[in-house]
Amino acid sequence: MNKEQVYDTQISPHIQQIIEICRGNGIAMFASFNIAHDGEGPDGQDCSSLTCTSHLPDGNEVFDERYSKCAAAVKRRASQSVAMHITSQNPDGTKTLTAII
Repeated sequence: MNKEQVYDTQISPHIQQIIEICRGNGIAMFASFNIAHDGEGPDGQDCSSLTCTSHLPDGNEVFDERYSKCAAAVKRRASQSVAMHITSQNPDGTKTLTAII
């Protein structure tokens, strides 16, 4: 059994329940599963970068910005880089910005 088949038979039924609970209670969520495997899917598609991603807004139909960034990163795949910025406040009140790229 490949990863796609495991997802379809064992994970998907549970994630569908979770999605319905979240929708029914206005809970924002983000979940993504990498089910890539070698070979082709049943309709001939390349399965080397296959993912299943769910991204839901809260009860006010507002998407959590953090989750939106996660979804965008997943859609871009690994070819994008991530940068981290650290701001340190010194005892004299000045700030130092450090970027790690």
